[in-house]
Amino acid sequence: MPVEKRRAFSTGTAENRRIGRDRAVTNPRRELILPTHPSRPSARLLTGFGALALALGLMAGMPAHAETPTAEDWAGLPADWRPAGLSRTLGFEMTSKNTGQRYRILVGLPHRAPLPSGYPTLWMLDGLASYPIAEYVRPRPVSAGQSAQWVAKKLKDTPAGLVIGVGYASGDPFDVNARALDYTPVPAGRTGDQFSSEHGGAAAFLKFLTEELRPLIARYFPMNPRQHSLFGFSYGGLFAVHTLLTEPGHFQRYWAASPSLWFGERQLLRQLPERLETLRFEQPTRLMITVGLDEQYPASFPSEEQKRHMQERAIVDLVRDAARRLEAARLPNLQVTARVVPEQDHLDMLMHGARRVVEKFAFTP
Repeated sequence: MPVEKRRAFSTGTAENRRIGRDRAVTNPRRELILPTHPSRPSARLLTGFGALALALGLMAGMPAHAETPTAEDWAGLPADWRPAGLSRTLGFEMTSKNTGQRYRILVGLPHRAPLPSGYPTLWMLDGLASYPIAEYVRPRPVSAGQSAQWVAKKLKDTPAGLVIGVGYASGDPFDVNARALDYTPVPAGRTGDQFSSEHGGAAAFLKFLTEELRPLIARYFPMNPRQHSLFGFSYGGLFAVHTLLTEPGHFQRYWAASPSLWFGERQLLRQLPERLETLRFEQPTRLMITVGLDEQYPASFPSEEQKRHMQERAIVDLVRDAARRLEAARLPNLQVTARVVPEQDHLDMLMHGARRVVEKFAFTP
C-alpha cells in the first residue's frame, strides 16, 4: 500500500525511548517489550511493534514542527526543561491517497495484552484536540505510584483497548478547512458554514480511515473486528451520524458529540426517511448522540446576533428529533441513546464526550 510515512515522532521519557530502542534492536523476533517498573515483572510483548517503531522512527525523538518549541524558546530557562509529550503515546504522519491530505496520527499504547478477539479500538476525530482529553483516563500499566486499592478498583477488570487519534499535520487542534472538507457529505443545500468553503469529502475520508489507516495499524495491533468505535465532535459528529446512516458496517459504536445536523439545510434529517427504508445493521450497533443544552437554550444570550445564530441552528432540537426518529424506526441491532446535558455549551461537549467515550462506551462489553 503506497502510504507515505515521514517526520514520525514519539512521546514519553527519554529513558523509555532508550529502553524501547535497545530492546527492539536486540530482540530477534522484532518485538517491543514495553517498559515496566523495575520491581514488577515485564507486562507483555507487542509482537511486531518493534518493527513499526524502527520503520517509522517512532523511538527516535520528537522532530521539529512549527508548533514545537525550539532551543531559542527556552533560552534562559532551566537546562532540563524540554518539550513535553503524552505518556505511552506514539505518533506518525501520513498522506492519504484518497483525500490528498496529510494527517498526524496518535497511537495510545494499550495497558495489557489483548483478548483472543483482539483490541477494541476507538478512532477519535479531531485527534489533536480529542485525544489529549481522553489520554488521562486511559488505563495505565501498574506503577509504583499506584496503591493496591487503586489497582484493584481501577485496573482489575478494565479491558485493554487501543485509542487512535486522527489529527492533521498542520498541528492545529481544529484544522478548519481540512476538517470541514473531510467530515462533511456533499452539500445538498446551503452549507451554513461561516468559516470554510471546503466541503463534501466524507466519502474519501471514510476510505482513508478504513482502507488506509486501519490496515496500517492492524499490521502491528490485533483489532477486534466487532468492536470499532468512532468518536466525532461537531463536524466530526456529523461525520459519525452520516457514516452510521450510509455505511454502518465499518464501526459498531458511534459517539456523535454536538453533531452539526444543521449542515446543508439539515440534509441528514431531510434524507432520513429514505435512508431508513434500506438501512440495515448486520451487527449490534450503538449510537450515542449528545448535545449541550446551552447550545440552544442558555440562561442568557451574549448578544442578539448570537441568539439568532443559535436559534437558527437549533442543534438541541435537531439532536432530539434525530434520536426520536431513529428510535421510532425500531431497526434491528441498533441501540440509540440521546443525552441533552444541562449547563454545557458546544465546546463543553467535546470534553464531556472525549472522557466518557473511553470510560463508559468504547471498551465496555
